[in-house]
Amino acid sequence: MLKTTFRLLHAALLAGGLAMLTAPAHAADGALLELLKILRDKGGITQQEYELLRDTALAETETAPQTPAEPVPQVVAAAKPAPEITTAGKLEFKADEHKFRIGGRAQHDFTLVGNDGDGNVGSSEQQFRRARIYLSGTAWEHWDWKFQFDLEDADDSSMSIEDAFIKYKGLGPASVTIGQRKAPFSLNELTSSKYITFIERAVPSSLFTSESVGIGGRAPGITLEDRSKNHTLAGGFYLMRQRGDATDDGEFNDSAGDTVEVELGTDSISERKIDDGWGVTGRATWLPVNRSGEELVHTGAAFGYKHYPNKRVNRFRVRPGVSEGDRIVDSDRSIAADNFWGMNLEAATIWGPFAASAEYYYGDFDATGITGDTDMEGFYVQGSYFLTGENRRYKNGAFSSVKVKDPVGGGGWGGWEVGLRYSSTDLGAGIGADSGDVLTAALNWYVNNNMMFKLNYVKTFCDSGGADTCDWGTGDGDPEYLSFRTQVFF
Repeated sequence: MLKTTFRLLHAALLAGGLAMLTAPAHAADGALLELLKILRDKGGITQQEYELLRDTALAETETAPQTPAEPVPQVVAAAKPAPEITTAGKLEFKADEHKFRIGGRAQHDFTLVGNDGDGNVGSSEQQFRRARIYLSGTAWEHWDWKFQFDLEDADDSSMSIEDAFIKYKGLGPASVTIGQRKAPFSLNELTSSKYITFIERAVPSSLFTSESVGIGGRAPGITLEDRSKNHTLAGGFYLMRQRGDATDDGEFNDSAGDTVEVELGTDSISERKIDDGWGVTGRATWLPVNRSGEELVHTGAAFGYKHYPNKRVNRFRVRPGVSEGDRIVDSDRSIAADNFWGMNLEAATIWGPFAASAEYYYGDFDATGITGDTDMEGFYVQGSYFLTGENRRYKNGAFSSVKVKDPVGGGGWGGWEVGLRYSSTDLGAGIGADSGDVLTAALNWYVNNNMMFKLNYVKTFCDSGGADTCDWGTGDGDPEYLSFRTQVFF
């Protein structure tokens, strides 16, 4: 009797201890049953005792798992991930539905002048072409904003506001922008100066988006846009710039010599009003071919209209693709007009390392003080090729950044590109009859994705029908320049 009681107590303690050790792990049930079988087979427990201990162990391990408790709110808040910071070529902070970015660019130009059109040979010029800083971001997923200003004139204790807008993009592919930004006109103009192939934009592009014409470039207003993978539509209403000039004193002589009474406008963005000039601009683009962005064909067209309430148009003049070069066309004085309308046709392609684009511009003035209307036109054709295999990129109807395959510092030689462009511009007989052509050759070295050097040779041709029609004296020869740019952006 004593032996049997001891045997039962021994088996019960052993099974209970094993159960406590193994109960949290259901995978140990098999090992416990095997141990009970060994005790039974060795005579430690009887068959009846084995069945009793087996049934008890199985019942204890079949308890339903506990539902995990809800975490404490303070713990959840403390466990939220820290803001994501990106420094690969940019400085960006991102958290939840919000994003904040700091960026900028610096472009310094040094130019050797072979002939400036005034008989001067061998001079040189240098300047900071742009020195910009910007803040931008996204709030609550659907609200974009940007503020950008240029420090180029900081030595004169001034700076210019380039962009200042808020964009709402919670309308599917459509968006609404309020504030100052570029009006939708011209592929060349809408491609950022960070990404253009040549040091300066083509002459007709700069003319039609200048302050004088005012149907492109930056202006305060409202813009409606719709974008998809293969098309863009954009249009808006803008307050166009009308500069005041102290020498005008309320009246000026137009190019026909007639005196025109005007109310001078303002160059200040904050004080600009509809009475200074207003306009509408629209642009549409389409990609009939788009193979992953590396092989595409771009087509586009734009239209612009501007009304001059005070009948004053600024002086028409533009440089030949060199920021400090002598102006290739010049109306010589301000022009009086009521209205202006202009149009633009675009075509471009990216085909691996090769890229090309061409645009045609036409504009018509409803002039005052000049017999009949006056028109102007221009075009450019350009092409480029990457010797190191990179390709131009495209985004939202314009050329975008270049990604260098083997940057300097990573064992490579960077990206090398050659380019050639020909452009022609004609102001028309009514506003000076100036016309001229420009040939530009480029060699670009992309050190990495954010640093590059550009070398441009610029040659002007201004002999039209045996008469010199450019903005310099007959017989002085056609200007030519060798220009070098150092550029950094982030």
